[in-house]
Amino acid sequence: MKVEELGEEDGVLNLKLEDATDAEANTLRRVMMSKVPTLAIKELEVTKNDSGLFDEVLANRLGQVPFTLPNNLEEDDEISIAVKKEGPVDVKASDIQTGDEEVEPVNPGIILVTLKEDQELEFEATAVSGTGKEHAKHQGGTVGYEKTGEGEYEFRIESTSGYSNQELFNKAVDMVLEELDEFDEAVQEL
Repeated sequence: MKVEELGEEDGVLNLKLEDATDAEANTLRRVMMSKVPTLAIKELEVTKNDSGLFDEVLANRLGQVPFTLPNNLEEDDEISIAVKKEGPVDVKASDIQTGDEEVEPVNPGIILVTLKEDQELEFEATAVSGTGKEHAKHQGGTVGYEKTGEGEYEFRIESTSGYSNQELFNKAVDMVLEELDEFDEAVQEL
């Protein structure tokens, strides 16, 4: 199997996969979307919320904020985060303080909520590592491909997580190879 980078434009990486099968192409797509671990907020404890958003709506917005990943990310790792702001101000993802200096919002300019004069927002939350298989908020990216010839596929990869597009693809390839090695070892033990 050969991989050729066709270019990256507007945050979308285009790759060409050659000498591959339908199963191999689909496996890579599914692993990028559902098996590569990412960070997302799981639990939220709101101390003060005078904003126009209900706590549940705020929790939903926070659950969709992608975070950069620490180098040693393990499954089910937890990172503490917090926000404390007073209005008038747009509370942005960049206002999120994390308990790990490697972890920060991928898109710091995202506005979470607008606070008016005399409104306050204070909360603590826990971000956990997980996969898209467990919950859509952990999906590594939006990935599609089309068959362009005999054994040829063109991929479109747009990371929605803390990985670059190339890192998401590489992580998926590594995971597939690791799973194949584990399968081979299991077969040898039979």
